[in-house]
Amino acid sequence: MNNNNGQNGNGFEIVSGRTNPELVTKIARNLGKKPIFIDTKPWGNGYPRCVRPDDVTFLHKKVLLITSLKYDGIGSPVEELELMADACASASEIHLILTWFCTKDDVSHNPGHVPTITWIARRLVNLKPKSVNFFDLHQSSHVEFFYPIRRRRFYFLRLLIEDACQTGIGQIAATDDGSTKRARKVEQFLRTGKPYIIATKEHDHKSENSQVNFHQLYGEILSDKICLFDDMALSLNTIKKAVISLKKMGAKEIYAATPHFDPTSGAYANLKELFDKGLLTRFTTTNSNAIEQKYLDFGPDKFKVLDVSGFVSDVIKSITHGESTSVYFDDI
Repeated sequence: MNNNNGQNGNGFEIVSGRTNPELVTKIARNLGKKPIFIDTKPWGNGYPRCVRPDDVTFLHKKVLLITSLKYDGIGSPVEELELMADACASASEIHLILTWFCTKDDVSHNPGHVPTITWIARRLVNLKPKSVNFFDLHQSSHVEFFYPIRRRRFYFLRLLIEDACQTGIGQIAATDDGSTKRARKVEQFLRTGKPYIIATKEHDHKSENSQVNFHQLYGEILSDKICLFDDMALSLNTIKKAVISLKKMGAKEIYAATPHFDPTSGAYANLKELFDKGLLTRFTTTNSNAIEQKYLDFGPDKFKVLDVSGFVSDVIKSITHGESTSVYFDDI
């Protein structure tokens, strides 16, 4: 029986389900582990199902439960996580590694509207994990909803900034109010020395898809290569509007970068139109979510995917060895 409780870094397991097996496999390989995938395919009648491999035990081990809480039907990714956590209940510790946690519907705009962040946080806290680890939250302050669980936030955006440096990006542009605040932080790392182009927009929050009623960019084009930085891309409606505005302002090469890509209806058509019309030079994201082949078919010169497995592996090493993770934290 293994009683080391993972103190030497070996007594831990990498566990996941259906959301992003390719990324989880890469992370486990970096750590010298074989990932354990729990079967969460529903029964034929749609009822939830969770089957742990019968030759697997988590007794006296730390479990790093990696998943992506992406849009996939109401509640289903959260329910899968709850089931998997229950299947790992014999572990000495469970740490949640959420490579993508969509809290887009995070603010109460209308009477009777329940923001997703509040009820998802309650459900995850009830699992009583040792820690919850997030990457590029929509709002960094959302980590406090998970009190008193130990909570950490990290940023894949640092990888996008490094890629922008290699590309020779000379100016930063925003897509909306939140991304304007982010542009200021990105400039501190990218150091283009040029004023970033700010943006503002207004939504019709009563519409099902939160239709954009107003969108405007302000500033002056001062570089041949401009990059739009955002925290997520769903429909790409906002990025499309920003790209068109930048072209009208005289931009030559326009790049867009976002750490999370979770496409909703219309995303492919929007991206294809931007590429076909020569409006967008390249879209860069990460594999925090599994990427459909049709997007990869655009080719890496247009649709570039940065691998985050090394970054996540380094974070996990620190967690399993009881070391500080502060070196991986950038407040971007």
